[in-house]
Amino acid sequence: MKNTILVACLLFATLLIHSQENIPASGGLSTGSGGASSYSVGQIVYTTNTGSSGAVSQGVQQAIERFSLSNPEVTTVNLSVVTYPNPTTDYVVLGISDANITDLSYVLYDLQGRAVTKDVTTQTNTQIGMQNLASGTYVLKVNQNSQELKTFKIIKK
Repeated sequence: MKNTILVACLLFATLLIHSQENIPASGGLSTGSGGASSYSVGQIVYTTNTGSSGAVSQGVQQAIERFSLSNPEVTTVNLSVVTYPNPTTDYVVLGISDANITDLSYVLYDLQGRAVTKDVTTQTNTQIGMQNLASGTYVLKVNQNSQELKTFKIIKK
């Protein structure tokens, strides 16, 4: 008798717990020359609640934006950043694989947009010290004649 009551209570409790309001009938990912878009068919509920501190979208499909940290218009430059270790604790090595590139400089920014370190690089491997920086995420921008070539995300442990 106790087992029957326990099973009935568990079945009733599972009806009250759910993670989403809708099970879509179909969905997928469409890709083309202009990009990609995911979709779902059969979505009943989609609302957006906005307030003074932001907005929250409720529904099955959620929008997402992807940001490339590199300059997509520059295709002739072949730059790479190598970190030891990844994420780094001491320094980042900026490795330039194209020896024909001259007049390069770099700026390391924190996430508030403040320049933490900047210098000119003339070697194929430039060591950028990060020992005195706080743990967090940094953005390394590589410039040629004050024009941004590439941007990299650096994580400091």
